[in-house]
Amino acid sequence: MPTEGVYGNVEGLAQFTRALARAGADGVRDEVKQANFDVAEKLKDAAQSKAAGLSRQQRSAAQSLRATKTQNYSAIRMGSARKPYALGAEFGAKKLTRKGAIARGFRPWRGNEFDGWAGGPGYFLHPSIREKGPQLIQEYMDKIDRLMSEAFPE
Repeated sequence: MPTEGVYGNVEGLAQFTRALARAGADGVRDEVKQANFDVAEKLKDAAQSKAAGLSRQQRSAAQSLRATKTQNYSAIRMGSARKPYALGAEFGAKKLTRKGAIARGFRPWRGNEFDGWAGGPGYFLHPSIREKGPQLIQEYMDKIDRLMSEAFPE
Protein backbone atom coordinates (compact mmCIF):
# COMPACT_ATOMS: atom_id res chain seq x y z
CA MET A 1 0.00 0.00 0.00
CA PRO A 2 1.98 3.01 -1.20
CA THR A 3 1.22 6.38 0.31
CA GLU A 4 1.90 9.66 -1.36
CA GLY A 5 1.39 12.85 0.58
CA VAL A 6 -2.01 12.67 2.26
CA TYR A 7 -3.34 9.97 -0.04
CA GLY A 8 -3.27 6.31 0.84
CA ASN A 9 -4.26 3.66 -1.67
CA VAL A 10 -5.09 0.10 -0.71
CA GLU A 11 -4.38 -1.90 -3.84
CA GLY A 12 -7.10 -4.41 -4.55
CA LEU A 13 -9.71 -2.93 -2.19
CA ALA A 14 -12.27 -2.43 -4.96
CA GLN A 15 -11.73 -5.99 -6.19
CA PHE A 16 -11.98 -7.24 -2.60
CA THR A 17 -15.33 -5.57 -2.05
CA ARG A 18 -16.61 -6.94 -5.39
CA ALA A 19 -15.49 -10.44 -4.35
CA LEU A 20 -17.37 -9.99 -1.07
CA ALA A 21 -20.49 -9.07 -3.01
CA ARG A 22 -20.17 -12.17 -5.20
CA ALA A 23 -19.60 -14.32 -2.11
CA GLY A 24 -22.68 -12.86 -0.43
CA ALA A 25 -20.62 -11.47 2.44
CA ASP A 26 -22.63 -8.28 2.88
CA GLY A 27 -21.80 -8.10 6.59
CA VAL A 28 -18.07 -7.98 5.80
CA ARG A 29 -18.69 -5.36 3.10
CA ASP A 30 -20.46 -3.25 5.70
CA GLU A 31 -17.48 -3.66 8.04
CA VAL A 32 -15.08 -2.50 5.30
CA LYS A 33 -17.29 0.51 4.72
CA GLN A 34 -17.29 1.23 8.45
CA ALA A 35 -13.49 0.84 8.64
CA ASN A 36 -13.16 3.45 5.87
CA PHE A 37 -15.43 5.81 7.75
CA ASP A 38 -13.62 5.25 11.06
CA VAL A 39 -10.29 6.39 9.58
CA ALA A 40 -11.84 9.56 8.15
CA GLU A 41 -13.72 10.26 11.39
CA LYS A 42 -10.56 9.91 13.51
CA LEU A 43 -8.66 12.28 11.21
CA LYS A 44 -11.53 14.77 11.33
CA ASP A 45 -11.51 14.67 15.13
CA ALA A 46 -7.72 15.16 15.22
CA ALA A 47 -7.97 18.14 12.86
CA GLN A 48 -10.72 19.73 14.93
CA SER A 49 -8.61 19.28 18.06
CA LYS A 50 -5.62 20.91 16.36
CA ALA A 51 -7.79 23.80 15.16
CA ALA A 52 -9.03 24.37 18.70
CA GLY A 53 -5.70 26.02 19.49
CA LEU A 54 -5.76 28.29 16.43
CA SER A 55 -7.78 31.34 15.39
CA ARG A 56 -11.55 31.66 15.69
CA GLN A 57 -11.83 31.46 11.91
CA GLN A 58 -9.84 28.22 11.81
CA ARG A 59 -11.87 26.69 14.65
CA SER A 60 -15.06 27.58 12.81
CA ALA A 61 -13.75 26.20 9.51
CA ALA A 62 -12.71 22.96 11.20
CA GLN A 63 -16.30 22.49 12.37
CA SER A 64 -17.27 22.14 8.70
CA LEU A 65 -15.11 19.01 8.32
CA ARG A 66 -17.13 15.88 7.67
CA ALA A 67 -16.16 12.29 6.98
CA THR A 68 -17.65 10.42 4.03
CA LYS A 69 -18.52 6.76 3.89
CA THR A 70 -18.10 4.46 0.86
CA GLN A 71 -16.92 0.90 0.36
CA ASN A 72 -13.82 1.76 -1.66
CA TYR A 73 -12.49 4.92 -0.07
CA SER A 74 -12.86 7.40 2.71
CA ALA A 75 -12.57 11.15 2.48
CA ILE A 76 -12.89 14.27 4.54
CA ARG A 77 -14.83 17.14 3.05
CA MET A 78 -14.40 20.74 4.13
CA GLY A 79 -16.45 23.88 3.79
CA SER A 80 -20.08 24.63 3.18
CA ALA A 81 -22.29 27.42 1.92
CA ARG A 82 -22.14 28.91 5.41
CA LYS A 83 -18.35 28.49 5.67
CA PRO A 84 -16.97 29.26 2.20
CA TYR A 85 -13.71 30.43 3.79
CA ALA A 86 -12.76 26.95 5.05
CA LEU A 87 -10.03 26.34 2.47
CA GLY A 88 -8.56 29.77 3.15
CA ALA A 89 -8.52 28.97 6.86
CA GLU A 90 -6.69 25.69 6.16
CA PHE A 91 -4.19 26.94 3.56
CA GLY A 92 -3.97 30.68 4.21
CA ALA A 93 -3.72 33.31 1.50
CA LYS A 94 -1.05 34.79 -0.75
CA LYS A 95 -2.84 37.97 -1.74
CA LEU A 96 -2.20 41.07 0.36
CA THR A 97 -4.57 43.99 0.82
CA ARG A 98 -3.50 47.57 0.13
CA LYS A 99 -2.45 47.95 3.76
CA GLY A 100 -0.20 44.90 3.52
CA ALA A 101 -2.40 42.56 5.55
CA ILE A 102 -3.28 39.11 4.29
CA ALA A 103 -6.66 39.10 2.52
CA ARG A 104 -9.80 38.43 4.63
CA GLY A 105 -7.84 37.83 7.79
CA PHE A 106 -6.31 34.58 6.56
CA ARG A 107 -2.95 33.49 7.82
CA PRO A 108 0.03 33.38 5.44
CA TRP A 109 -0.08 30.84 2.61
CA ARG A 110 0.76 27.22 3.44
CA GLY A 111 -0.60 25.63 0.30
CA ASN A 112 2.74 24.35 -0.94
CA GLU A 113 6.45 24.77 -0.31
CA PHE A 114 7.08 27.14 -3.23
CA ASP A 115 6.76 30.18 -0.98
CA GLY A 116 9.29 29.02 1.57
CA TRP A 117 7.01 27.00 3.85
CA ALA A 118 8.92 23.76 4.43
CA GLY A 119 6.67 22.24 7.12
CA GLY A 120 4.06 21.01 4.67
CA PRO A 121 0.70 22.41 3.63
CA GLY A 122 -2.16 23.40 5.88
CA TYR A 123 -2.75 24.60 9.42
CA PHE A 124 -4.99 21.93 10.95
CA LEU A 125 -6.26 19.19 8.59
CA HIS A 126 -3.07 18.40 6.68
CA PRO A 127 -0.79 18.55 9.73
CA SER A 128 -3.19 16.12 11.46
CA ILE A 129 -2.98 13.77 8.49
CA ARG A 130 0.83 13.88 8.60
CA GLU A 131 0.86 13.26 12.36
CA LYS A 132 -1.90 10.63 12.67
CA GLY A 133 -1.89 9.13 9.17
CA PRO A 134 0.73 6.38 9.57
CA GLN A 135 -0.85 5.06 12.78
CA LEU A 136 -4.37 5.14 11.31
CA ILE A 137 -3.23 3.44 8.10
CA GLN A 138 -1.70 0.64 10.16
CA GLU A 139 -4.89 0.24 12.22
CA TYR A 140 -6.92 0.21 9.00
CA MET A 141 -4.71 -2.40 7.33
CA ASP A 142 -4.87 -4.61 10.42
CA LYS A 143 -8.66 -4.47 10.27
CA ILE A 144 -8.73 -5.21 6.53
CA ASP A 145 -6.38 -8.17 7.05
CA ARG A 146 -8.69 -9.50 9.77
CA LEU A 147 -11.75 -9.04 7.56
CA MET A 148 -10.06 -10.81 4.64
CA SER A 149 -9.11 -13.71 6.89
CA GLU A 150 -12.70 -14.02 8.10
CA ALA A 151 -14.21 -13.71 4.63
CA PHE A 152 -11.75 -16.01 2.88
CA PRO A 153 -10.35 -18.50 5.40
CA GLU A 154 -7.77 -20.90 4.04
